[in-house]
Amino acid sequence: MRVYLYIRPLNIVSILLQLLTASCMIAGITLTSQMGGGFMAGGTAFLYFTVQSNLWIGATCGIFAVLGIIQIFKYDFRIPHALHIIKYVFTVSITLTGIVFCCVLAPTMPGSFKSAANVLTHVIVPLAAVIDLFICRPPGIAYRHFAFALIPPIYYLIFAGIGYALNWNFGGGNNYPYFFLNWDSPAGAFGFSSEMPYFMGCVWWIILLIIFISGIALGYIALIRKLNKYEDEKAFEKLSRLPKSVFTISRKEENAGDNIDADGNNRDGNDDGNSADDKDSENA
Repeated sequence: MRVYLYIRPLNIVSILLQLLTASCMIAGITLTSQMGGGFMAGGTAFLYFTVQSNLWIGATCGIFAVLGIIQIFKYDFRIPHALHIIKYVFTVSITLTGIVFCCVLAPTMPGSFKSAANVLTHVIVPLAAVIDLFICRPPGIAYRHFAFALIPPIYYLIFAGIGYALNWNFGGGNNYPYFFLNWDSPAGAFGFSSEMPYFMGCVWWIILLIIFISGIALGYIALIRKLNKYEDEKAFEKLSRLPKSVFTISRKEENAGDNIDADGNNRDGNDDGNSADDKDSENA
């Protein structure tokens, strides 16, 4: 039995990025959970959006890596469109994790980039996942799909709100995961303050984050659609350069195949092109 392999260089790159994302997720979360008490450390680490978003994208990329390997050995295998959308949604979430940590949290935490756990979960995993999104792109993605990208952060806002109300310990004795979700801060819910980093209330932070996430989600869709369109146009251009004889031969082969029944006989009764002569000789 012959096995035909369908290998594109970008498929291999995508699989490697997905394996990198999954393995760095596992390593990063393992290191985080082994850290001492305090901010996002030990058992409380799983209460943070960072760790949860790493779990989501890491598991999804692991599944995609397996499905990508199946595609190499089975050309007609297709990854379900819903899985592509889920991967897009979780990529937006891990992008938020990386940007918020690097631009908002890290400046308030000296030496944060010296931690291997922080680098893995906040830098390497987001970068690998984003690059892979534009290599293993979701087909047929529409702008309306951006709304799905809001589900994980909205879920987490509810999750953190419940934790705040029930006085969960997110680490260090705090009942909130991030400073911008501290409803007892000097700025409170709707206020403003001169005390850093609490210069504005939680509600304003939430509105800003929702707008920011929407911008990322829509921007990713716009770029994916543009890349998909470019690839389609390039493929059409290659097809248009093929000689017409290729398509003519293909049609003749298809028609010939359509006229053969399950027993290998010609449906129009002309098995070898001489059936009519055979009948005449029999009648004679």
